Amino acid sequence: MPSIFFFDIDNTLLDHSTLTIPPSALAAIDELKRDGHTVVVATGRAHGHAKPFIDQVRPTFAITQNGARILHGDDVVFSVPLPRQRLADLFDWMAGQGHYYGVNDGTSGYLNAQVPMTTQPLDTVAMPYQSDDPIHCWRDVFQGWLFFDESLDTTLIPAIRQRFPEFDIVRWHPWAVDVQLHAINKWTGCQWVMARTGFSPEQAIAFGDGLNDMQMVKGVGLGIAMDNGHPELKAVADRIAPALHLDGIARMLRELFLATPDSQFASCTAPANSEK
Repeated sequence: MPSIFFFDIDNTLLDHSTLTIPPSALAAIDELKRDGHTVVVATGRAHGHAKPFIDQVRPTFAITQNGARILHGDDVVFSVPLPRQRLADLFDWMAGQGHYYGVNDGTSGYLNAQVPMTTQPLDTVAMPYQSDDPIHCWRDVFQGWLFFDESLDTTLIPAIRQRFPEFDIVRWHPWAVDVQLHAINKWTGCQWVMARTGFSPEQAIAFGDGLNDMQMVKGVGLGIAMDNGHPELKAVADRIAPALHLDGIARMLRELFLATPDSQFASCTAPANSEK
């Protein structure tokens, strides 16, 4: 029975230590396609920033910017921008609290200030940035960033949500969070794709590592977290794949889904979570 597979990019497919996707993962994904399964990328990156890796995977759809834009090939088939004035209001309020902000421009980013708090998170994902053109003031954007230490999460995130309920705040770095539209996330993107490809959630499998994968991993029939992933995601996943750098994608796929045996991964074990 064909299934649909959703793969996060960063720290799930893409090894940040080498900035490459392991060949074993690409080979296993190609085998999924040959077996008649549908492959989709679901990433927090914008399409332009993710394109080198999307091109290697060659998915049927690419869910980008945490569900705010979906592409079929290079064609945008779904998009919902952030409300421009409310985003500006949020940024002004955050600046008044002494915090920094920015937006994703697709292939680069705008930062209101280039300081270690803002530049180091973007450097971890090789995202270029500039501070001359505040693009969110004059055109639609689909993803914003706020920069503050994760130690402030318990107080600052609830305050943001109370003042700006139209936004969801999702942490992706100890110093950085995404600003996305409320009720738009990777899982809503997955649901959109499944509605158009004829799959049900029970036929869906998702691989992820971060907090922005939470709804997706919980929503699909089989949610798989990478062993190198966030503890909160691993706690809700159905299965834990070996870490990315240990050929985790290929090992899990061969154990669970691929018909062709491979002795290289024969010793793989993946513990199951007792609760969905």
